[in-house]
Amino acid sequence: MIDGRGRWLGIAKAGTAPPVRVMAFHFPHGVISSQWVPATSGKGYTITPGLSSLAAYQDDFNVVSGLQQTCWNKGPGGGHANGVPDFATAVPSIGTGAGGPSFDQVLANEFGTATKFRSLVANNEQAGDLTEGATTAHMNNFSWAGPGMPALSERDPMAFYMNIVSAVPAGAGTMVGTAPSAASPEVMSAIARKKSVLDFVLGEISKLGGRVGATDKARLDQHTSSLREVERILQAPPATTADPGCHQPGPLPAGSPLIDDGGFRGTGSAPAFARAKVFLQLFVTAFQCDLTRYASFAMSNGFDDRRFPEFGGGTVGHHQLTHNGGKYGPTPDLEPKLISYFASVFGYLLGALKAAPEGGGTLLDNCLIYYGSEMAEGWHTNNNMPVVLAGRAGGQVVTGRHLPFPNPTPLAKLFLAILKYGGSKTATFGMGGDAPLDGLSA
Repeated sequence: MIDGRGRWLGIAKAGTAPPVRVMAFHFPHGVISSQWVPATSGKGYTITPGLSSLAAYQDDFNVVSGLQQTCWNKGPGGGHANGVPDFATAVPSIGTGAGGPSFDQVLANEFGTATKFRSLVANNEQAGDLTEGATTAHMNNFSWAGPGMPALSERDPMAFYMNIVSAVPAGAGTMVGTAPSAASPEVMSAIARKKSVLDFVLGEISKLGGRVGATDKARLDQHTSSLREVERILQAPPATTADPGCHQPGPLPAGSPLIDDGGFRGTGSAPAFARAKVFLQLFVTAFQCDLTRYASFAMSNGFDDRRFPEFGGGTVGHHQLTHNGGKYGPTPDLEPKLISYFASVFGYLLGALKAAPEGGGTLLDNCLIYYGSEMAEGWHTNNNMPVVLAGRAGGQVVTGRHLPFPNPTPLAKLFLAILKYGGSKTATFGMGGDAPLDGLSA
């Protein structure tokens, strides 16, 4: 329930403002800078073609330009194998993946036990086998708990759906406004299976721990810590309804491509967008029901070569056309259409968050969402990274502006600012993150 000042009421939330939710949202292969960066700064800028899909939400985000991914190409492998693990860490990658934690996981480690899930991580594409001179971990993971420790992504919309449905308070209605209902027998059976498997695995690891050397013992301890987090989630008491808008998700349609993953690597924008909508709506539910406050979502792995015939790219994959020396594929408007398409997926999330009332404003007002890519432009550049920062972090950030910074300003400064607005006391972060990026607040 919400009082007259827009503050939450209830046990453990009495008199407190709605929490700040932080999210990282990745799209592949960068942008065309000339069609992304606005010509003027401050408020009232003319939105560019690359951002045209976000025009309806221009007052709800800032375009930030002039930032450099300083740590890029300082680890093993090529541009993608560097850019993906660097995406939200701003730390040079190492042989086993990212060289440090991503900002979402820093916040999850500090504050994540206040909610059912420390964080939620999802990827719209199945894990691939490409390495680009590094490892598959480098190419498949954007969220990292620590050096070489990926925060594993859920890649199955149905599994993600089941996790959220089983965690939504039983007293909440469904998204279509029907009467409250308890979790289905299928959901309860899935939870019971998880508990049974977890008990078995922890028992096996305990037996093995006394037979291995010190190095492997440390690796087992690290793995056990991850399993204990799963155990905490399964044993956590039922969540309470944090907001009158907290609803159970409605059922997924039978036979839908949302469930049957025909592969992100197929053809066309529709299947990928359909899957992404499921993930994104579930993230909104998780935020609204206070199941988590920290999230990460990726539209693909580190090498997206999907073809989009509806945009005129039936013979050219996304990866190939962005590596074409600035020629943007067979027609000059093909890559801009793809950039606008990915922005439209992000716009779907912004619309869902803005449609959810919270306090004296909307759920989007209490979010801070970093929308960006693993590189600046598709032929492997790291200057003037594409950055949209959406949401007001509970009133801490002034939105609706283009904020240009001297190029190259380290991207890590932005990540440190996100940590600050999320409540972290982290003093430095990543390569060049010695102070938070200024100019975001009033």
